[in-house]
Amino acid sequence: MKLRILTLTIGLFFLINNKVEAQMDCRSMLGAHLTPFAKDFPVLWAVEGTMAPGMMTSPFPTMENTQLNGGMILGALDFQFKGKNHIYIEGGYKNWKNSEFVNDTMSGSRHTGIRQLFYSYSGDNTKIKLGLHETRLGDFFLIDERMVGASLDQNIGAFDLNVRLGSVNKNFARMGKFCANRHLYGMLNPDYTEKIGEKLGETNLAGFVINWDPHYSKPVESTDTGDDEFGETDEFESTDEFHENHDFNEFGESDEFSEENNDESKTKSNPLFVVKNVGLIFYDEFGSDKYIPDNKFYTGALIDINMPLGFIMQTGGVFQFMNHNDAFVYIAKIARSKTWDNASNTKLSAAYIGKLNIDDNAIFQPLFSNLFIGEVMRMDAPDFPIWQVALKHRFPGKMKIHIAVKAVGQIEMAKTNEQDLEIGMRVFNNHLKVTGILSHVSSNALPDDFMMARLEMRLAF
Repeated sequence: MKLRILTLTIGLFFLINNKVEAQMDCRSMLGAHLTPFAKDFPVLWAVEGTMAPGMMTSPFPTMENTQLNGGMILGALDFQFKGKNHIYIEGGYKNWKNSEFVNDTMSGSRHTGIRQLFYSYSGDNTKIKLGLHETRLGDFFLIDERMVGASLDQNIGAFDLNVRLGSVNKNFARMGKFCANRHLYGMLNPDYTEKIGEKLGETNLAGFVINWDPHYSKPVESTDTGDDEFGETDEFESTDEFHENHDFNEFGESDEFSEENNDESKTKSNPLFVVKNVGLIFYDEFGSDKYIPDNKFYTGALIDINMPLGFIMQTGGVFQFMNHNDAFVYIAKIARSKTWDNASNTKLSAAYIGKLNIDDNAIFQPLFSNLFIGEVMRMDAPDFPIWQVALKHRFPGKMKIHIAVKAVGQIEMAKTNEQDLEIGMRVFNNHLKVTGILSHVSSNALPDDFMMARLEMRLAF
């Protein structure tokens, strides 16, 4: 208890006494550090502080280089009752200011607010969330958002059904006033919230995904109920790195290409191409004419395929049906994970997201995708087509040292390209995570190339 209070005090000292010039990406370790107040007391709590000093060289001949610095304090409470029921509360304080390359109208903010507040039920085959919470919709790239609404995951034998219904506004959206992920560097578009509603009901989403496992076999009955049919890192855990670190962003540790899902040891028995999963999506964005003047409807399919030599591939496409803006986006991702004899692990992945215009000059524009492709430029659905490659190696040992390299490029428009190097470790029994990031960016939208270097330090108890 004393150690937690000391940690919180130190974090608040840093926030108050450091000039904050950039808002943190909202990756969080809170979920991994939730612990009870006391033995046999059904309330868990955790606190986390983040700092990320850095610098950027200037791509503008008339401007000097700029410093980056920022801070955030997050806290969480998890009330458990009647076994599988929870009430989860998460909030905090942030203080950020964009880099000097950004228009003064979006230069910074201080904000205290609620990040998540929801009720959840986690049964053997049913998972429910009601309230303000982070959510995704299957493995599709249309939703990665914080909304007020309802989420349902239901397993029925070989089928998994995911349903989402909710409303998003600027106060709590992932790119909004609290945890505004996209405001960190603000090189080209500092205000990404212009199309998100000010009030509930102005920008809304509704959708469902049906996943089918063609090789499903009814499990043998067992008295052991410890396994979760929805996987170890599903989005209905209290809070985890899944939402902030999916496979397109920041070399996420809990993605569909993780060691658990495509290690060679689980694919040796399937040397040929084998369909692992088929997913169908039906998704709608709707609201007031001010923000969504034309209703947007999306439908499509994704197929996961086990390939020879331990590779896994995901391919498919999504249609956007929108007045004078119809388009088709297709995706191909391939990855390989290798666990070595010394318990280290290497992951290699490559992805291409292409776009075919059905209407002339169509723009693919789901509001809530939040892909954040690239550390600095954070390219999203309107920037398609895009390619990406990544290589990550995790060394054995308690410090969990990892090194990763990533490159992402835009095929059309500004033809933005970014290369990132990331080195990280965890110390003090995983309570402190330190990550160094070095990036190089070139873009036709900027006069010159530039570099970014940042050290992110996250402490959680």
